[in-house]
Amino acid sequence: MVTKEKVEQILTAPALKAGLEKYQYIMGRFRKVDVSEDTEFQSVYRDFYQMRRFYSDEFARKYFRLMEQLKGMDGVTFKMAFERVKHIQCTYETSFSSKMAHTFNPQTPIWDKIVTTDHFGFRSPTGQKDREQKTVRRFEEYSGKFRGYMKSKEGQMFIGMFDKVFPDSGISDVKKIDFILWLDR
Repeated sequence: MVTKEKVEQILTAPALKAGLEKYQYIMGRFRKVDVSEDTEFQSVYRDFYQMRRFYSDEFARKYFRLMEQLKGMDGVTFKMAFERVKHIQCTYETSFSSKMAHTFNPQTPIWDKIVTTDHFGFRSPTGQKDREQKTVRRFEEYSGKFRGYMKSKEGQMFIGMFDKVFPDSGISDVKKIDFILWLDR
């Protein structure tokens, strides 16, 4: 997948340090504020996850309102987020559903074209018949592959390399791998 030399470059790139700081801010602040009202949190989240480019302010308002409502539930999963985010604008939002689920549970991989498709070969289902169920199943398949990669010799080596550069990052191994694979372009 990715060479050791490439990972060394990624880990010393300013983009990773900047991204890590934004991610740590999001994860550190998420449970402490009302995300439906905290515009600073929203701004950092939208910037980090590139929500500004593709989604309206109206979508974002509803997304953060939903995120705040889900704080009252135990065990927010991708499926739960996906089913609810779909109702914001009647579209299948695999990526932003996974980002929401990941914010609740950092052990949940993020569905992003760069990692999901380019590194693992997964694409979102198309067509209308059973698309919602197919998307949830595909995400579960992807999660299994992602976890398998994390446990592999290569995945463990990359996690170790990440920890040497950022020993006190406080982030999940899922996100460490995600950062590396996302920055491998």
